[in-house]
Amino acid sequence: MEKQTIQPFLTVANYHLLEQQLSKILHALTTTQDKSVILAVRGLVETEITTKLELSTEETQLVEQLFTVTDRAQGDALLEQLKPYVIPFKPVTASTLKSLFKKEKKLKLPNLDELDFQQICYLAWDDVGTHRKYVVLEQDDKLQGIKGVFSNNTVRGICAICNRHSDVGLFTTSIKGQVVGTFTNHSNYICADSQTCNEHVSDMNRTRDFFQRITQK
Repeated sequence: MEKQTIQPFLTVANYHLLEQQLSKILHALTTTQDKSVILAVRGLVETEITTKLELSTEETQLVEQLFTVTDRAQGDALLEQLKPYVIPFKPVTASTLKSLFKKEKKLKLPNLDELDFQQICYLAWDDVGTHRKYVVLEQDDKLQGIKGVFSNNTVRGICAICNRHSDVGLFTTSIKGQVVGTFTNHSNYICADSQTCNEHVSDMNRTRDFFQRITQK
């Protein structure tokens, strides 16, 4: 019988989760020789992954190799092996972005050629001249564009998008209210570096919830 081909089954956030959990195992291996501690960490990692990912038998066989990794070289090789199974962020073009931000007559676009869509959970870029930050997120299989003002004054804090401790700045969005001429402002601290923020996202439900909150009137 012909071997069944496994289709991409990991979201970008899922892949980041695997990276983060692998780091826990590698950290344990390099900081202790206590086999019981290492075994406990492996068990916690396995529980974290199996409870958050719904996998078929074939998919599980691929992912579960992570639980027995013994060094960084083996771990990196496994992540590289899993990358083809990552579902990339929905492809975007310059025209796509312009259609999402129709009212921006002088929209500054990111360099799309430099993006690895298998590494981003959401697309974000800054227009330094106007202090604006543009964010594109996939919601219900559709792309949604959000813009706001991002403060240059950064502090150490918890990012509202990835929920990690990092250098954050105040991101303020303004949504038209239900009454003509009124607006609802939402201000939240988010990572100053969107690429680093993306790498931290391991649960898209939290990220989607955040963007849903800041777009409510």
